[in-house]
Amino acid sequence: MKKINMRYFFAIAFLTLAVVSCKDEDFENGTYQSVDNHGKDQNIISTAVTATSNSEFLANAVVPTTETSVINLIPVVLTAKNPASQDIHVTFVPAPDSLDSYNEANETEYIMPGGGGTPAFTLVDGGVVTIPKGSSVGYLKIQTVTNDYFGDDQYAFAYKISSVQEPGYTISGNHNFGIVAVIPKNDYDGIYHYGPGKVERFTAGAPNPPTDLLQGEFTELDDAPLVTTGKYKLGFQPIWADNSGGVGGIDGTYITIDPVVQANGKQLVTMASKGNPSLKNIPGEPNDYDPATKTFRLAFMWGTANQRTIRTQLKYLKPR
Repeated sequence: MKKINMRYFFAIAFLTLAVVSCKDEDFENGTYQSVDNHGKDQNIISTAVTATSNSEFLANAVVPTTETSVINLIPVVLTAKNPASQDIHVTFVPAPDSLDSYNEANETEYIMPGGGGTPAFTLVDGGVVTIPKGSSVGYLKIQTVTNDYFGDDQYAFAYKISSVQEPGYTISGNHNFGIVAVIPKNDYDGIYHYGPGKVERFTAGAPNPPTDLLQGEFTELDDAPLVTTGKYKLGFQPIWADNSGGVGGIDGTYITIDPVVQANGKQLVTMASKGNPSLKNIPGEPNDYDPATKTFRLAFMWGTANQRTIRTQLKYLKPR
């Protein structure tokens, strides 16, 4: 069984933070940061909610438990030539206006916890995030009971940086807030065996030559994390046939599962990409999920003259 290549995991546009935090080095080496200006002489404090620079929203999928859990909501990053030379204390405050704007723009109805009838939570350290000396990242954290989020309403936390206690640091003008939805893990979330399959690439309508190593048939690729982004949606990062890296140009690829079980015992699947509206199912080819074997069959395409196609299967291995 192949291990997950974490470089590809962090490329998922709907990246979900686990209750156990990501390692600091993933931020410090620029793998995960929204803005990475290491090597430049500046001291900028910013949020880094997702791996892409054009989004400050993520869906944090959790498992139900009646125990109090600590959840890392928003990573806070020091963008500088070197790690922090001292403890840096960054204060966050609620940003309900940012959540209102997000709901309006995306036609969602996320509710900010904190009022009557919403899940109870406690901000760790009162909302003051410490970027420790020798590191480049800290986390805005909450303590809460995840079972309280498994209801009819959807909840999201919106917070922004209000101040930095120590002098000499600048708050980012673009990446100074984050919105994190706490949602239940769906029934399809997990780590999947990736393969067998085939990638095809075309240039000006003609198939690329065999020297194009990104295409071709494959037996298996690095195990694929499928990450909850909705009750019947999963974030998915396709990989090139030579296993060299995640496919670019289709950021935010996601799988939508039809909850209706067909006569053959399978559920239909629709492929799409937030970053590339041309991505779609290949007409007439199987796109479905078999709940008996926990296996996806996927066949999708994107582009026009320089078209690309991927046909593969994903078989469930273990929880994520």
